[in-house]
Amino acid sequence: MYNFNGKVALITGGTDGIGLAAAKSFVAAGAKVLVVGRNAERGQRALKELVADGGAGGDARFLSVDVSEPDQVEKMVATCVDVFGRLDFAVNNAAAEFPLVLTAEIPLESVDRSIAVDLRGAWLCMKHEIDAMLKSGGGAIVNVSSVNGFASSPKAAMYSATKHGMNGLTTAAAREYVARGIRINSVCPGAIETPRRQRRLAGFTTEQIDAHYADLAERVPAGRVGRAEEVAAGILWLCSDEASYVVGHHLVIDGGLSA
Repeated sequence: MYNFNGKVALITGGTDGIGLAAAKSFVAAGAKVLVVGRNAERGQRALKELVADGGAGGDARFLSVDVSEPDQVEKMVATCVDVFGRLDFAVNNAAAEFPLVLTAEIPLESVDRSIAVDLRGAWLCMKHEIDAMLKSGGGAIVNVSSVNGFASSPKAAMYSATKHGMNGLTTAAAREYVARGIRINSVCPGAIETPRRQRRLAGFTTEQIDAHYADLAERVPAGRVGRAEEVAAGILWLCSDEASYVVGHHLVIDGGLSA
């Protein structure tokens, strides 16, 4: 649907799930993509999938980065510009793993990590992405938030808190930079089938896993869990010229869960 030939996209948290689905979509549209993640093994697997899928002249590279580390984030954006010559699109999808526990039982280290990656990390990425885009004439940034950025889920208090913060960060920055050629929006997925969800269910019994998906299917009006590719489609649209008048928007992709 899109022609991103000659364009460059940077995707954090790009080694699986929504990030990898977005990377595949950008490559298929002809973009050059820097896939970013902490796990080098997942990164190499992601590159193999991207090469196998092919693309309309696209190209992909991997860089191992912890977005909570300022020096690494600065180097990440600089590397993208050095390798590909510019930065047109950025998808800030990196998120910390967290335990499903009650608010008063969240370990302090988990609180600190969630804030450092999901909120501070998103700001660090935007800081350097915006600078690079201003130098090359503009671009589009999509932050991957959540429906928890509007409401909340039991046993996910810090995740909800950081996603509320990400939505506020997105809106404020969008108003600041749209006149300078940078559009900033977010996508807010609901229940999506990803390796991250599978990792959370790793210790569950088969019966518990079946009950989990049955409960989601009952609560989601669409009657099913969403696919990462469906979120990626929203990300690409927000980056495209077809969304040229969409600024500071939080695109909900949740099968009607929050309707």
